[in-house]
Amino acid sequence: MGTNLESNKNYLRRYLFIFLAIISLYFLHRIYEVDIYKWLCNNEENKAACMVAGMNYKEKGDQELADHYLQKSCELGYTLGCVESGKRAEKIGREKVSRLYFNEACRLGDEKSCSGKEVPRLEEPQ
Repeated sequence: MGTNLESNKNYLRRYLFIFLAIISLYFLHRIYEVDIYKWLCNNEENKAACMVAGMNYKEKGDQELADHYLQKSCELGYTLGCVESGKRAEKIGREKVSRLYFNEACRLGDEKSCSGKEVPRLEEPQ
């Protein structure tokens, strides 16, 4: 009878350990989430990571960093980065810049961004 009770305690300890480990990993991810995407964007030139970093900064209200990462995403050839950069430029009244981003998104395959007016394409990243 005692062995069965000890066995149950061991299972409970294991489940508690696993639960605490998962909770710890979750909180570590939440704390360093933006840093991970920034690192991937800056060091690996991961265009999707640039987009996610930009959207995270946009949610936090840091529009300057959001613009930087969204623009970098577009420069690396990520359609959604171009669309979001175009929306932002349009929102602040920069129509010509907005059209540049939307044309780049169109060139990358987003038909919704296409218009009859053609403007020069964005500069290639160096």
